[in-house]
This record gives sequence, C-alpha cells and structure tokens, in this order.
Amino acid sequence: PELGDIELVHRLDRDTSGCLLISKRREMLLRLQQQFKENRIHKHYLALVKGKWRNGKQIVDAPLRKNNLQSGERMVRVSPQGKAAATVFQAQKIFCNASLMAVQLLTGRTHQIRVHAAHIAYPIAGDSKYGDPAFNNIMKARGLRRLFLHAKSLEYFHPGNQKKMLISAPLSEELVQVLSELNRSSD
Repeated sequence: PELGDIELVHRLDRDTSGCLLISKRREMLLRLQQQFKENRIHKHYLALVKGKWRNGKQIVDAPLRKNNLQSGERMVRVSPQGKAAATVFQAQKIFCNASLMAVQLLTGRTHQIRVHAAHIAYPIAGDSKYGDPAFNNIMKARGLRRLFLHAKSLEYFHPGNQKKMLISAPLSEELVQVLSELNRSSD
C-alpha cells in the first residue's frame, strides 16, 4: 500500500512461478513495455516436460490463436490463422520419463510455452489444460502439486540509465524436491 500505484510490465500464466517485472512509475512502465514490443527483454524459463528430449536445441515456430469456449474458458491452439509465435527449447537434464528444459520466448503470446510444448508432444508436467493427464498423475506421485513452469530470469535495460539488468528467481523448494525425486528414480 505504501508504494501507491504499481503496475505489471508483463504477465505470467496462472500457476507459473518466478520473475515478474512491475513498475512504480508510469514513465518507466511505458519504456519497459516498449522494450517488450521490440523483443529487447529476454525471458528464460525452466519447464519439466514429458518424455526424453532428443531434439537438441529446437525452435518451435507455430502461430497461435486464442479460442473462447462456450464455458468462457480461453484455450489457445496452433493455427495458420493465429499470430506468429516462436519458442526455443533445450534440454538441461534428462530423466527416465521426463526432461528439464531451458525455454526462451522469442515472442510473448498467451500460454505460448504450454501450447508449443504440447504441440511437439512434450507437454509440461502438471498442466491440466494442455498436458497429459496420465503423465500428470505420475508427476503428482513424485510430489508435483502444480504446473512445472518457472520464469527463471529476465534480462533488460534499465529505462533510466540503460544499464543491462538481470533478475532471477530460484526454483521453489517444492519443484527442487520433484527434481530430486526424479534423480533418485533415474539412478
């Protein structure tokens, strides 16, 4: 309350943890949002996906289109009529039935990482909307209680002094425990 008017510079999907950039001043908000529009802010994520990743570094370039269901729920699908969207995936660690991925957004569309991961048959663990229910149950038995998608870091230029900034957020203890459990079962 003592900060007064603070505004979100960007959004994260519900249940995604990690870095979120906010602004205390309108002028800085507009400058940071401009950096997003110009793709000068780099967002890096960690995601646990189903299966053993075998694709090296892969760019998924597939347009996304928002659809509203009769229930009012919003779903996003890969569609030629959608807006351009590109995501870079690269394995960080491969387990027996899952892979921890470094993910970089080249564009910023709603549910982009989740939809692109499912599109290439590597759905994100704990994703009730685009994921694999059987895999989600396996991960739940390993201690996962939420979507395993984490906004690990943001790189941007400070709007006031143009100094390059890097902010990062560690994985929560819950997600670290899931990875530890997967390590034990992979040995």
